[in-house]
Amino acid sequence: MKGQAFIYLEKGIPLAECEVTNISEGGAKIVWRSSEMLPARFVLFLTLDGSDRRTCRVVWRNGTDIGVAFEGLD
Repeated sequence: MKGQAFIYLEKGIPLAECEVTNISEGGAKIVWRSSEMLPARFVLFLTLDGSDRRTCRVVWRNGTDIGVAFEGLD
């Protein structure tokens, strides 16, 4: 799946739209306005209603590109 996704930081903060440019079972590459503004862990909503979501840990940052590993996939 490539395309639109949403970054969920915490309750009360609006979802931030991002783009998924590469995804696998274990992680993804996303593009967002500033990789430095993103915390080390966050939830990525792959659907607007959050029915398909992943808990993410940032593994690398390069400008607006961010590589994440999905957590809890034992």
